[in-house]
Amino acid sequence: MPTIPRKLPNASLEDWNKNKPTKHVAREHMERVIRCAPAAWQSAVRERLDAEVPPILARNLSDREWLQQPPEWAQAWDLMQAVADYEDEFGQASLWNLDDYEICAMAKKLAGEADELDALAIGQGATLEARVDSIRLLVRCVGVAEDKPITGEPAIKRAQDAAWWRRRLRVHVARVVEAGAVGLGLVHARRGGYVSSEGLGRRQAQLRRNAEALKRTLYRNEAGQVYSLAELAALGNSNPVVRGGELMTRIRGAEEYADARAHVGLFLTLTLPSRFHPVKLGSGGRQYPNKKYQGATPRDGQLWLRDKWAKTRAALARAGVRMYGLRVAEPHHDATPHWHALVWAEDEASAQAIERWVRHYWLSDDGTERGAVENRVNVKRMLKGGAAGYVAKYIAKSVGNVALAEHMDVVNGQQIQLDLGPTDPANVKETEPGHKRVDAWAATWGIRQFQTIGMPSVTVWRELRRVTPDQLELFSQEGDRAAVRAFHACHRRGEIRADWRLFMEAMGGHALPRKCWHLRTAHRTPEPGTVNKYGEEVKVGRVVGLQAQRGRMRGHWLVSRRIAWAPVVGESQHAAQVGNEGDAAGQAQGDGTATARAALPRAWTGFNNCTARLTGELSRAIFGRGDHEKEDWCTPEVVAQFRAMRSQRFAEALQC
Repeated sequence: MPTIPRKLPNASLEDWNKNKPTKHVAREHMERVIRCAPAAWQSAVRERLDAEVPPILARNLSDREWLQQPPEWAQAWDLMQAVADYEDEFGQASLWNLDDYEICAMAKKLAGEADELDALAIGQGATLEARVDSIRLLVRCVGVAEDKPITGEPAIKRAQDAAWWRRRLRVHVARVVEAGAVGLGLVHARRGGYVSSEGLGRRQAQLRRNAEALKRTLYRNEAGQVYSLAELAALGNSNPVVRGGELMTRIRGAEEYADARAHVGLFLTLTLPSRFHPVKLGSGGRQYPNKKYQGATPRDGQLWLRDKWAKTRAALARAGVRMYGLRVAEPHHDATPHWHALVWAEDEASAQAIERWVRHYWLSDDGTERGAVENRVNVKRMLKGGAAGYVAKYIAKSVGNVALAEHMDVVNGQQIQLDLGPTDPANVKETEPGHKRVDAWAATWGIRQFQTIGMPSVTVWRELRRVTPDQLELFSQEGDRAAVRAFHACHRRGEIRADWRLFMEAMGGHALPRKCWHLRTAHRTPEPGTVNKYGEEVKVGRVVGLQAQRGRMRGHWLVSRRIAWAPVVGESQHAAQVGNEGDAAGQAQGDGTATARAALPRAWTGFNNCTARLTGELSRAIFGRGDHEKEDWCTPEVVAQFRAMRSQRFAEALQC
């Protein structure tokens, strides 16, 4: 069917009689866009366009009513323009409504086209710049967002990789289609809220694909033990239970740190201007479109919040105000994001400065609209010992109530009140499935749900939990008490839980520049000329441990990842090998069944259960040389040499 004209045919009377708008043509256009819309949209689209249908096209009228109406061609023209407006606003969402099979097929086709396009350019003797321009044109014609600037040979190799196209297309499809659902008013409280049913389905399908991939992927360590990635991932912070417990530990520790220093706590609720909300709620929870809505997506709202927050922090830094805490991104029922921030200031004057600058920047955009002053920024003063209770429900909303069941405890005499549901491990059920919709919302729009402010790196905390106690001997002998305290703060000893407060104190306190924390992550130095699969130089290697940044042990490493893991190539071959050798840890591959095997222990070292020391040539063979290994001075022989030197100097000092 031809495109809907935006200008009436008035070139001549003959042209007018031939192409003038008619009831039949207008109805055909309307039914066409309804058929092309996603199935879940069609009823809403029909209601939207039926509202634009003039009475003369909707029902039979009396002669008097007919005479009072505009001519049929005018009303048909109005309907056609309403349909055209819908296509301009939501046509891309209908076009990109693809399932994952179609996405994979499209990715494979685009990778082949990029390969052919580059081969043609090379055959014509084109320069590298011309080849890159052709790839850039292909990517932009498709319309997907560029994850990196399209420059150089790596950009060409990315476009020739079907996996790269799959990742970009999945993000693009999810956001374009979900933006259409949000703009059409299909995401609100009465439909589940936060995300459309189709968006939730896409996220659940993605999680199922990931789970199956983790189960199928096997890794073997140096000891010959083989585990699936699903088993290993269950020990990490991707596990909601682990993630929720870690968040509660950090919040509780930060609260105790602040209370010990009489810092002033603020709980901030930060919202967006009304133009970011597609749907409003009236009396009785009745939803209706927001006339001020300008088509912004939840990601646009998140970028607005990030911009204002960055300006606020910059202004506070210039004023010498230091703060620390945690912020949580949460959706409104219509998917519009808002933030909750739990922050502490060093004194009352600093707390007032935080509140003043936050209000200044949040009201700098449409600050005069109705209700902006009263509702856009809400500030509450926290009582002592109540911080965990303030944010527990927001964490539970994102990771699930059951994930926090083991971590709700008494904080400074106050019990955190939260409906956790059944906590029996044999019968664990989510009382509120809303966290799944929140997770789908955050994944669709690429929104970071939790972010700490002015506190030590949680990566250091996690890596320090993998460090073996024997490595602390040299640090203790050299008087690096901070590293030793940080190590003990990260580990549970009997009934004594890990303590984030002690960890913060050992790391140097709060609101410090990254270079001033006592420990930082140490990365393996890559071999010269190491490149990734796209031909880009690898400048930073994998994390292998921690490095001291202060004190006498500055530059020295604490190795957290001692065992190398390698993927098992050929699952069926590996299964046969394991079966022939009679390995008790073997698995039967192919039918999805597994032989009996001892369960994985709850290792305080994460992936690594080995406590053996690796020094000298073996250590360098696994990890390479580090910048702390001046002369392998961590060996027992060199340690003894240093002790003898200190004893000699002490004796000489006594003689003097």
